[in-house]
Amino acid sequence: MTYENIKSIILTILIVMSIYLTWSIWTYQPKNELMEDPSFVPSVSISESKEINQVIKPVQIYYHSDNAHYGTTQIGEIDRIIKEASTWSFTDLEDVTNQTGELSDFIYENGHAQIVFPDNVPMEIYKNVLGIKDDNTSNVTFDQIIIDLNNINKQNGNVYFISTTDHRAFRSSVTASFITNFKEDYFEKGSTNKYFAPYALETLSENQKLLVGTEPVTINAYNYLLDVIETTKFRDALFRYPDLVRRNSTESGEEYKDSSTLLSVNMKTNTLLYVDTTQEKDVTVDSSHLLRQSIDFVNGHQGWTDNYYFVGIDELEQTVLFRIYDSAGHPVFSDNGMSEILQIWGKTSIYQYLRNNFMLDNQPVESSAVELMSGVDTLERLINRENIEPEFIQELVLGYEMKRTNGDPLIHLEPTWYYKYKDQWWNMNSGEEGLEFGLE
Repeated sequence: MTYENIKSIILTILIVMSIYLTWSIWTYQPKNELMEDPSFVPSVSISESKEINQVIKPVQIYYHSDNAHYGTTQIGEIDRIIKEASTWSFTDLEDVTNQTGELSDFIYENGHAQIVFPDNVPMEIYKNVLGIKDDNTSNVTFDQIIIDLNNINKQNGNVYFISTTDHRAFRSSVTASFITNFKEDYFEKGSTNKYFAPYALETLSENQKLLVGTEPVTINAYNYLLDVIETTKFRDALFRYPDLVRRNSTESGEEYKDSSTLLSVNMKTNTLLYVDTTQEKDVTVDSSHLLRQSIDFVNGHQGWTDNYYFVGIDELEQTVLFRIYDSAGHPVFSDNGMSEILQIWGKTSIYQYLRNNFMLDNQPVESSAVELMSGVDTLERLINRENIEPEFIQELVLGYEMKRTNGDPLIHLEPTWYYKYKDQWWNMNSGEEGLEFGLE
């Protein structure tokens, strides 16, 4: 073979390779379908992910018997009762709104066990927690579960799912043996259970009643070390292309942004705000889908840094709110949002995401006992305030105020009474300004 023939063969091979590479580039499509998903962000682990039943939880349970009322907020006790109920078989769900009478009377009847959630829960998302088999649950929401321990026949007993905000009630049948066992193992032991305390049922108006503790409270205040999460973790979790993001220092902290998205961190309040301007709200999805995608979103970057519970949803505004609770089931409030996660959803993905940028240590560095007046006395004091209309008092709970002074390495949790008035939470010690951050 001559030298010219060898050159000709090599040239032909190079031309064929060039044509093949050009064709490959023109026709290449990424295999990862997520790259075409506008909600896709890189996988980043900040803390941990959680299941539905770890985020959507009751916050109080009450037993009503012989005109006495006993209740608990203890997480372990509530989990034990929900675990028991999850073994039951719920069937024949039906709307009985017109059969229950006035809900403010029905809920507190003798022989009723009352399980309370912070806000309306879509049945569609919670049905698997309780093992509910009915398919027709898409329009059912509830914030109370009532276990009827009075009307038990040989085969079945009744459990009610009630929405106090929508004034609707649904009844489901449960095998009688489950209800009977619950009555013997839980309900009848309420007065002697160390986790349950006596409550008084106070009438605020014709249609408004409120359960409040009758005994003074001794509760600890806590100081925790602040464990700040690096902002780059949130940047990598929230931006589609983190390497293209620009960082700027601000008077209160720092911000990261690209052509359409901003992540702003306030180091003074230890809060961050993420905004995607391409996702401005113009659609509405149902509450079940909204709540599920909100939990999935935080799970996507394992962002459950503390013990957050679902506490509020607004389908019209496409917003979902989660709040920190302590191990005894007390809600943690703050006036700048550092105890909450707030999500506002847009066209196809998250529009705004507001939360803190830290984790609390497992153990406080110090604690001290605080004496607080009873719920009964606190309610009386509240009713006697000027400009308070009792019929608009919705809740009165023992909670914590989360505070941090700028530069202080500690987060302070101070116990106090909080009340919900006209859909907004207020600190009994301030009484002048409601909490600005969140749905409620």
